[in-house]
Amino acid sequence: MCLRRSSNTTSKADLKLPLPRAKGQLTVEEVFRLRKTTRKFSTEQVDLSTVSQLLWALQGITRVEKSREGKKTFHRAAPSAGRTFPLETYVALSNGLFHYEPKKHVLYQLNERDVRGDLSNAAMTPMNKEAIKTAPLTIVLTADNKKALKASPLLENATRFAHLEAGHATQNLVLQAAALGLGACTITSCNVTGVYEALKIPLDHRPIYVIPIGLPEKEK
Repeated sequence: MCLRRSSNTTSKADLKLPLPRAKGQLTVEEVFRLRKTTRKFSTEQVDLSTVSQLLWALQGITRVEKSREGKKTFHRAAPSAGRTFPLETYVALSNGLFHYEPKKHVLYQLNERDVRGDLSNAAMTPMNKEAIKTAPLTIVLTADNKKALKASPLLENATRFAHLEAGHATQNLVLQAAALGLGACTITSCNVTGVYEALKIPLDHRPIYVIPIGLPEKEK
């Protein structure tokens, strides 16, 4: 059974995220030098404002453009073929699994289980398994197949466009993580069936990246 929550329904467990900051303390060039893959994380939790900033960098709304007819276009930091925006974001925290809604900047809770242990089993290598299991949050970036096909009727093109967009968005995410002093690991070698089994997400939301994020473990 796949989980799906309507964005029109709310729960006490849903998380209204703080507004993201539009200005940081580091230059883009400084963040480029800081970015690196991290697989060993501290057990220290990440606060909600940090989660908010990360999700905004990944898929949040950066500006709203209004046409003469009054129609609104919601832009994001990463380009999207045909403005289809097929990416769907899931967040695994210690207190449950959440689905991110960019326009409202809200995390909708899908369940109260800590799925990180089950999700870690989908990774191919021991180091990646441990990273998912220990990181305070893991983001799973998926592509909605139905939305992706709106950009092109050819499955090959639709898949390519969605993967390119996922790469753009994920680079934004890992750079934002580096700017916040966090480590991240972009995992693509996963058993997709295992991801579906762990998260129980809709089958038309195809997993592309699994990204554990947290404070790097201090060197002993």
